[in-house]
Amino acid sequence: MIYRLFFMMLLGFGLMGQSNTEAVLEWQETAQLKWSDFKGQPKNLGDVVALTASGISFEFSIQDKNGKAVGFNSTAKAHFYPKRSWVHQKKASTHVLKHEQLHFDITELHLRKFRKAISNLKLSHQIKKELNTTYQNINKDMAVMQKVYDQETNHSKDTVAQVFWQNKIDRALKDYGNYKTTP
Repeated sequence: MIYRLFFMMLLGFGLMGQSNTEAVLEWQETAQLKWSDFKGQPKNLGDVVALTASGISFEFSIQDKNGKAVGFNSTAKAHFYPKRSWVHQKKASTHVLKHEQLHFDITELHLRKFRKAISNLKLSHQIKKELNTTYQNINKDMAVMQKVYDQETNHSKDTVAQVFWQNKIDRALKDYGNYKTTP
C-alpha cells in the first residue's frame, strides 16, 4: 500500500491556499524573474512596490508492507506564483526586481535545507509525522527569514543591507549546492 500526501506553503504576506492548477514558475539557477512574471493585481500596502508570492511544494509517498513503513520517496520544489505576485509598474526598477528575486532565492535556499533534512531522516513508523514536522519547521524558518530580509533592507531601500543580504544568500545557496534544483 502506498500513501501519498501533498503539501504546499505559499508565502507572501500571509497568502495561503491555491488551486493545484495555478500556473507557477519553478526556481531555476539560470533564470531570473522579470516584471512580466508579476501578473497579480497590485495592492495598496503603504510604500511596498512589489510582492513576490513563492513557496515550497512537497509531495511524498510511503511504501507500506503489513502496516510497517518500508520506504519513502519525496519531491519538493520552489515555486513562484505569478497571479499572486504583483508590482506597481510606475515604481518598478531593476533594483526592486533584484530584491524580489532574492525573496525567490530565499525560498530555494529553504527548499535545499528541507531536502538536506529529508536526506537525514531515518525510516521508522514515525516517518510521516517526521516529514510533516520537518516541512512545517522549514516553512516557519523561511517565513522568519523573508520577514527579517524585508525589515533589514527596508523593502530594498537600504542598499547596503541589500548587498549584504545578496551575498549572504548567494553563500548559503552555494553551501547547500548538493541539494539544488536541477533541470
